[in-house]
Amino acid sequence: MLFLISLLMVFVSSYMLSCVAAPKNEENRLYGPAPFLYTLLTMFSQVVLTFEILSLFKAINEPNVLVLNVIFLVIAGVLWFKKGKPVYIPAIKTKMTQIWTALKRDKILMIMAFGFVFLMFTVIVLDAFLPVTGGDALAYHLNRASYWMQQGSLNHFVIADDRNLVMPINSEILYLWNLLFYKTDIGLYFISFIGYIVSIFSIYNILEYFKFTQRRILWSIFILSSFASVIVELSSLETDVLIAGLVLSSITLFLNAIKERKTGMLCFSALAYALAMGTKSPAVIAFPGVFLLMTYFAYQREKKECYKPLLAYLLFLFVTFMIFSSYNYILNFIDFGNPLGSESARAVHGFRGGIKAFVANYIKYIFMLFDFSGFRYSEYVGDYILRAREAVLAFLHIPMDLGVEMSDNNEINNRLLNVKTGAGILGFLVFLPSLIASVVLSITKRHSKKYNVISAFGVMFLINIACLSFSIAYMVFSIRFVTFLIVISAPLLAVSYIKKTNIIKLLILFFVMSYFVIISVNLSGRGFVDIFNTILKTPTLMHARERIRCALYVGFEGKNAYCYIRDYIQQKTPKGARIGLFADALDNIYIVNIMNNQGYKIDTLLPENAPNYKYDDYDYIFVTKQVLTSTVLLKETKDIKTEYKIAPNGNAYYPKYRPFSCVYEKHGGGFYTSDQYKDGAIVMDSRCYIDHNFFEPKGYAVKQIYDFRSENIRYQGYVTIYEKVKK
Repeated sequence: MLFLISLLMVFVSSYMLSCVAAPKNEENRLYGPAPFLYTLLTMFSQVVLTFEILSLFKAINEPNVLVLNVIFLVIAGVLWFKKGKPVYIPAIKTKMTQIWTALKRDKILMIMAFGFVFLMFTVIVLDAFLPVTGGDALAYHLNRASYWMQQGSLNHFVIADDRNLVMPINSEILYLWNLLFYKTDIGLYFISFIGYIVSIFSIYNILEYFKFTQRRILWSIFILSSFASVIVELSSLETDVLIAGLVLSSITLFLNAIKERKTGMLCFSALAYALAMGTKSPAVIAFPGVFLLMTYFAYQREKKECYKPLLAYLLFLFVTFMIFSSYNYILNFIDFGNPLGSESARAVHGFRGGIKAFVANYIKYIFMLFDFSGFRYSEYVGDYILRAREAVLAFLHIPMDLGVEMSDNNEINNRLLNVKTGAGILGFLVFLPSLIASVVLSITKRHSKKYNVISAFGVMFLINIACLSFSIAYMVFSIRFVTFLIVISAPLLAVSYIKKTNIIKLLILFFVMSYFVIISVNLSGRGFVDIFNTILKTPTLMHARERIRCALYVGFEGKNAYCYIRDYIQQKTPKGARIGLFADALDNIYIVNIMNNQGYKIDTLLPENAPNYKYDDYDYIFVTKQVLTSTVLLKETKDIKTEYKIAPNGNAYYPKYRPFSCVYEKHGGGFYTSDQYKDGAIVMDSRCYIDHNFFEPKGYAVKQIYDFRSENIRYQGYVTIYEKVKK
């Protein structure tokens, strides 16, 4: 209930401020896309600012959040009354009439519209019911919010996974807002869904701005919405569609700002991009391409005076970034000496391999558009696509693994696994031909304003792929970044619209409806049949949610290691007992850490620092693996001293047994020695072993051992529980 009150106050205050700031026509009425976008941007920025202010005083809690909500509401109310109580009433009826008329003129679009409505229904059901289950979400996206809630600030904390510390934080602040009041993750998927709504709203307004027909606009939105990776992200905590919505909002407002010469709209345009930069790093990577697009649009309208709105935009972007998005970048600089994070984090994700690696990355990202998510056709043609990619690289004398951090194992994806799902069949059936057509049109139709717009978005995509190619090492998981670049380039899909019904249009309809109606209810780990059966087998919806969260296998069977740990703590340890937890960097630690808000006292401990903790303070010690990996290091590469040896097979070993030992893996594989440091390799993680004999002299005895085995390393574990021996 308190969250709903907070949400209502944030919405009302943001709505009033937006009505005050948004442009008005000659009849003094609010109009255009600005009021809607202003409201959502103001809500986002208000939440971020609220938690940043409270974090400075380590005062993040429910009463303080509500107090700031009231203060913002009062300020907004005063300004709103002074400006004559302006009200924004969107012209929904007019727009719906235009859309309905367009649908009636094209029966294929009408069928797509029914599929689109079905998709929206399935997404709302999933988002309202499903618990957060993604590995990245439980390891750091949602997990870091649970730590902030405990400590009352957004500051860094002790944990083995550096992603919890170095990544941008704005989306996680939204999760924190929800988690603070509800103490559970219910409804968090709606944040990505809202990002999607903003994306298609902006695409609609961009294409309408350039006077594209309603049918082309609807076609573009339906095609984009049927991309497999977009459907998957609508029910996840991945933020690629969210930042796409922010970037497209920035472009939409910039276009209207230069048209109407509204400085305030430029400010909100910059605010949208600043929020995106503070949400996920691909927004930073894509900035050169997006800014060149804005430069092109500004020049088309202002000619020699185009530098004025561009300079104003950059000034506003700097100011809004410093206020709403720089918090964690500053923390990174304070704690690691670099705004991008620790030495190891920069080494793992950073680009390497020179110009050849850049070319290789570019080729591989383009080939990522050949994706068969949800269909088995790749079993017949996948090898030919891979051979084509290999042939291009071989022709350029570039090794396949040059600059690669995480390989795709030389596979063409056909699964619906969240982190590997691409655009699907329509990625190469529609988007890629549209991209090629946009480049061709830039040459053959130079005097057509509409085709120039399409070409500009196509060129922006190619520039953004180039920026991605030399910004980070190639990873198979970068398919999510490609999804972001596809969404912000989606206006180019307008070129693919076919007026007359033919075999190509019917083929596109088949795949659009397949993704809308069939694949949307059969996503990996989110299948409607499995969900329904689970609900029938469990006594309550909450029990069903927890079974789904803990599941190991298809059908939501089995239970992962962290759920066993959670159950052990709930059933066999008294509330108030102090628990020290040594966790691995890949552990779904949120499942246990959130219990701190249920009366338990659980401290996360860093494996590498095990000899330096005071264990008298703990009643229990939990160790989740036999060998604990940590990407958070106590020292930088140059300061690490080692005593272990390297065997001829490359394995690290100590000549004599030690109850506690750590070895250090350098970037690129292998273990650290002083000789190996000569090649400039960076230590990327520690691998620490803590034996029973380490804890026994400190007054602990083994209470329970769980040996979890699984084909998936994420679900493996050898959990050892130690209990303090009572004297």
